[in-house]
Amino acid sequence: MTTPAIDVELRRLPIDLIDEPPLAMRETMSDSGIESLVESFRRHGQLQNIGVVVTGDRYRVAYGHRRRIAAPIAGLTHLVARVWPEGTTDEEAIKVDENAEQEPVNAAAEATYYRYLLDERCEGDVGRVVALVRRKESHVLDRLDLTRGDENVLAALRAGVISLGVAQELNKVKEERYRALYLHDAAEQGLNVKQVRFLRQQRDRDRRITEVLESDDVKRIEPSREVGIGSMDACQLCKSSSDQNDMTYVKVHRSCLAVYNRDTDRRA
Repeated sequence: MTTPAIDVELRRLPIDLIDEPPLAMRETMSDSGIESLVESFRRHGQLQNIGVVVTGDRYRVAYGHRRRIAAPIAGLTHLVARVWPEGTTDEEAIKVDENAEQEPVNAAAEATYYRYLLDERCEGDVGRVVALVRRKESHVLDRLDLTRGDENVLAALRAGVISLGVAQELNKVKEERYRALYLHDAAEQGLNVKQVRFLRQQRDRDRRITEVLESDDVKRIEPSREVGIGSMDACQLCKSSSDQNDMTYVKVHRSCLAVYNRDTDRRA
């Protein structure tokens, strides 16, 4: 953890005077994890201090939120804490650094926390958020972008069923229908960033082609005698466009698909 630029002192504080943070940076705290920490407190006492900030005649947790929860369950009445003075500018950076050292915070939880800071503490100024958490601007912007994207994508990222990179690719899909379809497949089939990017780029290309063909500026041409590929939305086997969420993706040469369709039509 980054050493603060100011001196801090260690104090043994009554737990009743230590308030939880208004928004915890780490959203998920498993029951088993808390129980394990409670047992550790009972066996060994407090092994690591917590960090607090003075707030009037009380204190607010800066880091060590789980320890603050587990300690009274284990029967402790006091905790040793590093105490930062009221109004310190180091609080958010301390919190981010300490959480990163303990275990990487879920990117969705991080995004939600940065959004809270942006709206509630920084009056919409991203630069102030960057200064508070002392992370690169690109890192903060990437997380904030998640909160502006599809809420279903953010929920899937929070649940751990897709990665940050996949979430970012999904949010680039312009059409909600296809974004939902790709999200379903990414979660169910474990698609990686490269695979989702390919689907997105393929859809973007097909959409642009459709827009050009439907444009008034396009001159009418004689219809091709080649066997059509068929609708991108339709199943290439049964030709139905229903049940989009039940579809999957198979790589196939367009020429091979044309031959397959032609032979199928002949057999029909």
